[in-house]
Amino acid sequence: MPNFQKKWSSSPSPGLGEKITDAIKPKGALKPRVEMAVKRLQAQISKLDNMLTKLKQRDEKLFQRIVTATQQHDTHTTKVLSGELVEVRKVSRILGNARMALEQIELRLTTFHDLGDTVVTIMPTIGLMKSLKSSLVKFMPEADQEVTRMTEMLGGLMTESFSGDTSFGIEPTTNAESEKILQEATAVAESAVNEKFPSMPVEQATPSTSSTKNM
Repeated sequence: MPNFQKKWSSSPSPGLGEKITDAIKPKGALKPRVEMAVKRLQAQISKLDNMLTKLKQRDEKLFQRIVTATQQHDTHTTKVLSGELVEVRKVSRILGNARMALEQIELRLTTFHDLGDTVVTIMPTIGLMKSLKSSLVKFMPEADQEVTRMTEMLGGLMTESFSGDTSFGIEPTTNAESEKILQEATAVAESAVNEKFPSMPVEQATPSTSSTKNM
């Protein structure tokens, strides 16, 4: 009976359950497809890195202008720039979360590339990709088609790896796993953002002009 070795360049890990082993279908090599998925993910991560770099530069410029305005007691300018900086940091957090999540997916696909563990690896990433789509398209319109394409590619890997009956009782587990990955990525991204961005200066109350003159 054909086994996973005919679909994967490396030997399968020992100890796989017979139910899953018997369900595997010999429909061509999976390895090149996984490599393609990883390349697509890396391309999106690179785009996010570029956007995050520009946002960081914008953040630094705004922060410096806020400091200057605060020193000059220019309350109006301080408030306007602070509002803009809040939005910049909000976008940075969203994109940072998305980047970390994509990196987690890439890591899982690399693990799949090495171990051939199809179900445990790919199923959570499909749910995670769908969750990320709504966040990314707001700032990266071109990400809509790309994320959809990657999601379909991952779904295709699952479809072609297993027979029609893929209900191994993994749906609730994989949904929970997707959420766990996203939470972990968000925590890491939030920590990174908090380390990168300094707190905005708080303008101190200034003494009145008359009291300054009557020293």
